[in-house]
Amino acid sequence: MVWRDGQAVSAAQVAALAGQLAARLPDTRHALNLCVGRLNFLVSLLAAGLRRQITLLPYSPLPAVIADLQKTHPSLHTIDDGCLAGLDWQQHSAHAISLPAAAPAVTLHTSGTTGAAQAHTRSWRELCAIAGLDGERLLRGRSVNLVASVPSQHMYGLQTAALLPLFGACAIHDSRPFFPGDIAAALAGLPAPRALITTPVHLRACLAGGAALPPLQFVLSATATLDRDLALGAERAWDTEVMEILGSTETATIGTRRTTSGSLWQLLPGARLEEGADHSVLHTQHLATPVPMADLLRSAGPGYFEFLGRAADQVKIAGKRASLAELTRQLLATPGVSDGVVFLPPGAQRTAALAVAAGRSAGELLDALAQRVDAAFLPRPLRIVAQLPRSSLGKLSQGALLDALRQSAAPNGGGTGTGA
Repeated sequence: MVWRDGQAVSAAQVAALAGQLAARLPDTRHALNLCVGRLNFLVSLLAAGLRRQITLLPYSPLPAVIADLQKTHPSLHTIDDGCLAGLDWQQHSAHAISLPAAAPAVTLHTSGTTGAAQAHTRSWRELCAIAGLDGERLLRGRSVNLVASVPSQHMYGLQTAALLPLFGACAIHDSRPFFPGDIAAALAGLPAPRALITTPVHLRACLAGGAALPPLQFVLSATATLDRDLALGAERAWDTEVMEILGSTETATIGTRRTTSGSLWQLLPGARLEEGADHSVLHTQHLATPVPMADLLRSAGPGYFEFLGRAADQVKIAGKRASLAELTRQLLATPGVSDGVVFLPPGAQRTAALAVAAGRSAGELLDALAQRVDAAFLPRPLRIVAQLPRSSLGKLSQGALLDALRQSAAPNGGGTGTGA
């Protein structure tokens, strides 16, 4: 189930460790799982389940986020990476772990990229069904050893780095590598077949750094739509196929696609879209009730759909409409820009942008953008910064962007730009 320090940790060992840890846990309703190590996370998740505790998964380990959870769940206890200390590794459970299917297993929290974080609880039955659907689409009957660069506390990381090892034919590398060299080393430390679970930000960094990755069955990306040229570069560099998951905390996976094969997404088995005037509703077998979608989706024939962006991504300025994602794509396509984002500050009448572009000025970037972007949507201000305030998933919250914009405008704020 897990590869740790070059050694295979079996499902029987994981079950035995979970049983031992469960006996140590305090008698509370909620467990806050802050484990970074994959084995620690899995053992803690199962141990909490054995005690009929709901595992809380924060979207960020920042102290303020944890403090908010402690306020709303005053009796919770915290499990961290020291949880396995003193446990007997020689034990192997001869029995499968039995958990009540209808019982709540985890409460996940949205990342708050467009506002306040929201809580969503999933039962063990739902988690098992999610893993089954993901495995059917991604694995296609293959057993794969996984390396994931994303945290287990996010739905994408939970699905791939926890649920696939728990319920599918996968084993997960214990680490959560961040830098390209660490990702390459983790993959090299696994037996074939291997697969990489990552994000567009990590994928871009691996390609830019010339990371030498071993043969891969596939690369899976999520958290933001992937540029086709980036996917093509990865497929050529590592002789693999690049797949994408489109989903959310509310729904888990909605659909998948091979990025280089076209823009359409394929719904998971048993899923269908009900299109309304201003939003779509997702019907699936694994979720108890239909889910209204925050994404703009359009049916493209039986089993397929187009992703048109998030509803909150659409902006209207001077009577014209544009997509912030498309404006960001144009910024990233500008020579010299290694990272960047275009966004609309609350109450503002113009877009703003932050760009990582060594050796380029804000004026040069605006001149280049003016060749491809309507003048109404040119970002003003556009600030050059050393890095974007990305989360561990590569996401950018509205609050973090506003803080970065203010800091870049302050004297000695580390940014340059123009408000012209």
